Amino acid sequence: MACSPQSGSRGYILNGVFSFFVAVTLGKGSVADILQCYKCSVTIEKYVVENRTITTPLCSKFEENAGYTTPCPYSTMCLKTISILHLQNGQKQEAVTRGCAQQKNTTQIFRNKQWEQEHLVQEVYDEGCTEVKDNHLAGSAKVHCYCRGELCNKSSLPRIDPNMGILILLLQALWLMHSPST
Repeated sequence: MACSPQSGSRGYILNGVFSFFVAVTLGKGSVADILQCYKCSVTIEKYVVENRTITTPLCSKFEENAGYTTPCPYSTMCLKTISILHLQNGQKQEAVTRGCAQQKNTTQIFRNKQWEQEHLVQEVYDEGCTEVKDNHLAGSAKVHCYCRGELCNKSSLPRIDPNMGILILLLQALWLMHSPST
């Protein structure tokens, strides 16, 4: 799946309408309405927000608990990134990060004789995983996995589409009905 906006003018119009809807919804929503994703990184990150020190925990010690969650007020999707480095001896090194999908678009609007920032959430990613080659010579790559839903970026395995799961069950049932009984 490609990570690109919908093509054509119709896609951009729909994208704009959706962005407006999300911005209005976020403006009226409560904290309970904000998407929650797991967040962790390769190294411990510390930053200060409103005189509070926030620490991002390590993904190497990842656990499905509140210490690894974060609100994503400007996202409709969660992200899990797997960075892969192929070593010269044939082995590979993988590192995982988790967080909110970057969907925030900030613009300056001149309103009431002053400039104001306006934040919009844009739908620019498809749900699923996409491999991105960083450097062909270095043998490195990244896999970006975007998903929708509360804390959906926890899994180490890709999610199965519910329709695909139903199809697999139906095929298995057909196989059992037509297989010779012993």
